[in-house]
Amino acid sequence: MNFSEAKIKFDTEYKNKNVLSRSLVTVDGKYLDNIKIKDINGNPNEEYYKWQFIFSLIASGLYSRDYIGTEIYFPKGNIKSSPIKIDAVIFSSLEWIDFYKKYREDNDQDALNRLRELAICVIEFKRNDKKIEQVFNSQIKASIKEPDANFVLGIYYDTGRLYLFKKVNNEITRYDNSKNFLSSQRILEKYQLEITDPYYLIPSFKNLIKRNSTTIINKRELKVEDLDIVHTITDENIKLALSHILRTLESVSLFNEEGYQILIQMIAIKIFDEKQSDLHGSYIRFFVDDSEILRDTLSNKDVQSFITRMQDLYSEAKRYYKNILSTSRIDWKNIRHVRVVTEIVRQFEKYSFVRSRRGDLYQLVFYNFATKFKKDENAQFLTPLPIIEFMVNIVNPRRTETVCDPCCGIGDFLSMSYVNANAKLDDRNLYGFDKDYDMTVLAQLNMLLNGDGNAVIKYVPDSGSINQKLSTEGEIVTLNNDEHRFGNWDNWFDTTELMKYDVILTNPPFGKGRSLDLSNPAHRNLAELYELYQLYVEENPKSGLDLGVVFLENAVRTIKEGGRFGIVLSNSIASNNTWTFVREWLMKNVRLVALFDLPPNVFAETGVNTTIIVAYKPSKNRLNELIENNYSVFVREIHNVGYIKKTSNRNVIFEKDYLLTVVMQFQDNFSNSIT
Repeated sequence: MNFSEAKIKFDTEYKNKNVLSRSLVTVDGKYLDNIKIKDINGNPNEEYYKWQFIFSLIASGLYSRDYIGTEIYFPKGNIKSSPIKIDAVIFSSLEWIDFYKKYREDNDQDALNRLRELAICVIEFKRNDKKIEQVFNSQIKASIKEPDANFVLGIYYDTGRLYLFKKVNNEITRYDNSKNFLSSQRILEKYQLEITDPYYLIPSFKNLIKRNSTTIINKRELKVEDLDIVHTITDENIKLALSHILRTLESVSLFNEEGYQILIQMIAIKIFDEKQSDLHGSYIRFFVDDSEILRDTLSNKDVQSFITRMQDLYSEAKRYYKNILSTSRIDWKNIRHVRVVTEIVRQFEKYSFVRSRRGDLYQLVFYNFATKFKKDENAQFLTPLPIIEFMVNIVNPRRTETVCDPCCGIGDFLSMSYVNANAKLDDRNLYGFDKDYDMTVLAQLNMLLNGDGNAVIKYVPDSGSINQKLSTEGEIVTLNNDEHRFGNWDNWFDTTELMKYDVILTNPPFGKGRSLDLSNPAHRNLAELYELYQLYVEENPKSGLDLGVVFLENAVRTIKEGGRFGIVLSNSIASNNTWTFVREWLMKNVRLVALFDLPPNVFAETGVNTTIIVAYKPSKNRLNELIENNYSVFVREIHNVGYIKKTSNRNVIFEKDYLLTVVMQFQDNFSNSIT
């Protein structure tokens, strides 16, 4: 049972009760009976929310009741000062209750000192107090200063709203570092006090004890649950780790595709190592002892011990992750390679990738590395994460549906679909295709980070998915001009049947410089596989067919009846007279649901204004009915895409600027549109 489930259990049990028969933990050192938890109007009072929170901590297994005390009194300053009452305190030892009684009954100074040393968490409760900045200044800061532990957690819980703070080296900040803007002079902005914390961020008792531990950790006896969770990509520690890796790559002249391939393979074996530990309870092997760090030569005995451990991990992981590890990119006799491997392990060894928030790892790996090695000449540009999430939320792939990206690149749309579905999608139903082998390797790793690694990612060289399709037998088949001209793709001389998908999400190449050159025979043969080519040459003497047009038709032809798609295209295709025939053809084949015009230069590398097109494919009869009834299309011009792209300590991060409220409005429209 997690915290949220425990909270629901408490509410279910006590929603019709006015009294808690006995306190769940001690109150000022004693258990109390018949505690009123409702006000005179029968509504939950502050006591209700206090015991709701404590019940949830205990029932979820985060903390044992014996380590928690409520209404704990500490003197302000010296022992003779008037006391400060803290609503609840969590201690690191069961001895706390004895020390507390000695202090309260005998004013024992030594007992008070030990009590302060054992206190690792302070909690304040309120009910519907909206002035969080006042509570922070008057109560939270005062309470969290009382304990003397190395790391103190501060919790403020107000009618279900959760705020987490921490005190480290006497500095008080938000527990989630991404909410800290310490240079600001305004309290609300400095600690982002308008933003609450999710319940899953509450650290466990074991985590707090580890934070306060002064013992030397034996890396050879760690399991996956002992590793730190990456709560957010903007956490200062993970940003610093990433920066160290980038510096090492530069220092050994591997800040290039060669170095990136090493990084990819090392992340793959780390994930394998963690999953083995999770499944079998084995010790983590992805670590490097201080004695194993390469300082001079590879012949050092300890360095060789490290190399052997990594090679063994690689060999074992290769059986599971063949696409990523089939060809080793690491030369274990190359001192530069070993130096990079050592730094990657040293920086990542303390973090769990398997147990961390997957969306943040997604950004961690790809927006800090893939952008540095993308191949502009192949028109491979990464779609910003907020745009991906926006489209996935809108098209909303469901549990049993198949999802395809015919130009998958690093697999953004597929992994986000899986992540946003809370792992309810079967990642064997996710399909991605790309003509760049390196991109398919990245996509495999992306799905390994964010899914179960079972997505179908296919390398389709040369012209990619323009003329290469997946059959229902799982084979790549090639369209040809004898059988499949002008969109006649289901005409095969044998039993071949092409795969059709429930959902297509894609950002294909488009715009000037990314067109099929119709004066080139090979390009013209490709274009002739599409019906829109036939319509294009009838009306346009130009020699170039925008690839966006090609992939738009591809989306229409490869979704099932009842399927739907979201695609990013040049704004000109959605608006210019040159492409009127494309829009007319589209309206005859699908029910156009929405157009979202994005701001200029969202895809800065292309220099093209863009539009998101969302559509679904009803039966022909239903489509004719919709056309006769003059159906409406949801159209919006987006002025702000909701993120700011920043670079900090060499790290690329996306900070949310505001929430695209148009999503909820559109989803209501969309659910009505597909009925």
